[in-house]
Amino acid sequence: MAINWNINYGIASAAEDFQKLQVEAEDIMPINLSDDWLELREKLISARDEVFEKYGFDFAKKLEYSFDVLYGLKVYQILNKKIGFNLRQAGDDNIWRFLSVRVIPDIVHSRFGLNEDHFFRLNRRIWLKTIWWYIHLGWTGDEEGTWDLLKQNTTDTILQLVERPGLGYYSAVDHEILVQYKGYRDAKVANATDIFREVLKLNVAKLPTTSPELIAGGIPVYVKSLFEAVI
Repeated sequence: MAINWNINYGIASAAEDFQKLQVEAEDIMPINLSDDWLELREKLISARDEVFEKYGFDFAKKLEYSFDVLYGLKVYQILNKKIGFNLRQAGDDNIWRFLSVRVIPDIVHSRFGLNEDHFFRLNRRIWLKTIWWYIHLGWTGDEEGTWDLLKQNTTDTILQLVERPGLGYYSAVDHEILVQYKGYRDAKVANATDIFREVLKLNVAKLPTTSPELIAGGIPVYVKSLFEAVI
């Protein structure tokens, strides 16, 4: 599957195409794609169907956090280096808008309805983008391990980690924060969610003047110090 990821698809173009989307029964129309994009759509739809069947989402009144993670795991493994998708593409909102509005609007609709913020309007809230980056930051090397790391979190975890304004992502640090946060959640520490939020704020404040990998003990010790400072 050869895909040209050099896409110029700004908010104005996305808004124009978004207005053309029509909900027909459980389908979203129109979807007009070239063969390479159609093949990608089929993979993403197949992954959605697999997740729905395995976890019974067909019977869910509303799709929530668990779907974000379980489907995000599939999206992350489909959008990979083998099809020319890397961190550069992952940082390009043109691509995420195009995928959301043109390639799989029906899947985005199943999660958020016709909420344009999650399709294209707000860069930090484009749903496909947020779940891809959330899985990237939590990735342990395999699907099972990543699910185990993230399954007890909530939508607020994604909001705080992925949608937070700041200096961008420091993947190794963000991953370690998730790892140590899991320890607090597993131990049922009171106010763990608030602790997580404050750790992220402190991290954003410290990174401009700190190189976590250079301190004694490296990134794990740096992250541990964030949690200890907050607590």
